[in-house]
Amino acid sequence: MNIRNATYRDAPAIKLLLEALGYKTSTILLVSQLEKLFGQNDHQVLVYELNKDVLGFISIHYLPQLGFDAELVIITYLSVDETVSDQSIGAALEEYVAAQAIKRKCDRIQVHCSEWRAPTHKFYKQQGYQEYPQYYTKRLIYAE
Repeated sequence: MNIRNATYRDAPAIKLLLEALGYKTSTILLVSQLEKLFGQNDHQVLVYELNKDVLGFISIHYLPQLGFDAELVIITYLSVDETVSDQSIGAALEEYVAAQAIKRKCDRIQVHCSEWRAPTHKFYKQQGYQEYPQYYTKRLIYAE
């Protein structure tokens, strides 16, 4: 088992893991988005690798909080290959991020998880997360 920073070579595997979550993307777009995150201290894409196969990934972002002397960690994506989901890969990725967050003196981790992902809700509750109501989203439309 190896948790490490993602590289461009991981894009095809991450693409498949995103598609398993219902997000259709292209490898070109994914590489472009990864490029924006690479080398930044406040954004990370980590992969879980076993025998040179990427079996899961997590994308996180550290945000400063004006009212607290601590950062907030946001998990934007966490996906594990369905064929190996029983191997606790998601838990290993989440626990790795939590350990990093503690080292950075963050005071909490947040993740948005849609209502229809009930099995995922159970996973987060097992990891110690609590529901935090009143999360609002405004969809924006922009011209290309």
